[in-house]
Amino acid sequence: MLSINKITESPEDTMSLASSLAGNFLAGGIYGFVGDLASGKTTFIKGLLSGLDYGGIANSPTFTLINEYNAHCRVIHMDCYRETDINRWIQIGILEYFNSNDLILIEWPEVIKSILPDRVKFIKFSNIDKNKRRIETI
Repeated sequence: MLSINKITESPEDTMSLASSLAGNFLAGGIYGFVGDLASGKTTFIKGLLSGLDYGGIANSPTFTLINEYNAHCRVIHMDCYRETDINRWIQIGILEYFNSNDLILIEWPEVIKSILPDRVKFIKFSNIDKNKRRIETI
């Protein structure tokens, strides 16, 4: 079972931590990334993708809502911050993603809490100062 309770000192440190943990993120897993704006969620996911052998550029899907990456396994990165309509997420096909064997990474999962599967594992990001973050499983 994945257990994290770390403090990172910089964005590079956050990416390095995520990359080192990549082997714990398996196909079929669903992870919710909880935290304030600019708390390191997307930075962590970029490091995670690097650790999963994704060689391209990873961007936040804040405006596209969903990005798909072909890494060690297929990775689906969702950002629920700007779309709060549950019906829109269902129309987009989120339930099919949840029932797939893809690795699902969701920023702002609290927005779609009512349709999240029970098996979602949550990781919380807290700002300590400008670059320092606490990252922990909850």
